[in-house]
Amino acid sequence: MFGFGCKKSDREESSRCAFGMTKKQQAIADREVELTLLAKSLVQEQGWSNLTMDKLTSASAYSKGTIYNHFCSKEDVIMALCIHSLKSEAVLFARAAEFEGNTREKVVALHVGYRVYARMEPVLSTCAIMAKSPWVLEKASPERVRELNTLEEQVIDQADQLIVAGVDHGDLKYSPGIGSDAIVFANWALAFGSNALTQNASNSHCIQRLQDPYTVLNNANMLLDGLAWKPLSTEWDYRKTWRRVEQELFAQEIEYLESVGR
Repeated sequence: MFGFGCKKSDREESSRCAFGMTKKQQAIADREVELTLLAKSLVQEQGWSNLTMDKLTSASAYSKGTIYNHFCSKEDVIMALCIHSLKSEAVLFARAAEFEGNTREKVVALHVGYRVYARMEPVLSTCAIMAKSPWVLEKASPERVRELNTLEEQVIDQADQLIVAGVDHGDLKYSPGIGSDAIVFANWALAFGSNALTQNASNSHCIQRLQDPYTVLNNANMLLDGLAWKPLSTEWDYRKTWRRVEQELFAQEIEYLESVGR
């Protein structure tokens, strides 16, 4: 997941493969994780457009035939990276769900988790766009497309539960035509757009003028206040909440980010 060696979520992903597998199956699964992480490094260094099967083969210790045993095309590699990215995000989201706070604070915790991931992986965090590109969907294997769709549903279901909890606790009320699906999508769009612009368009005059480390939180507060999700930002210090989430759930990641100046 992160940009420094084999990280916790990478190890967790690999260890999960071990259950119920023969040694041969485990070796194949381990090699696929290895190749996916290698492709990730290539994308981080050279960008999505420069990822090719030839470059992946040259950078690996395996033959082109072995590479094609794992991925049917460059687009299949991209889909595998998007799956890896979403699994990594899901690990952080699961941690965010453990935050002790009111229902709106739990949504803020989810935004913190995504912000941490976007800072760690400014390139991979744009996977949502890549995965839904027609040129990727047409050439990626159907199995990987189905896996990604299943993962997305799981993440969306988790977000849905936060919305339902807000309603059940009386902190949020649905408006006509605006239900759980719309609120989940609005938060996703806000998080993706805010982080993508902050990470990849930081030289924009608009972004530079802000000079505010809580830009994503400010955007989230405008959305959640607009939904009248209690407590409002005028009634609660959500910057304090943001710092608590960072300190209590993502201290290791924040320490790394500060050490490399991100």
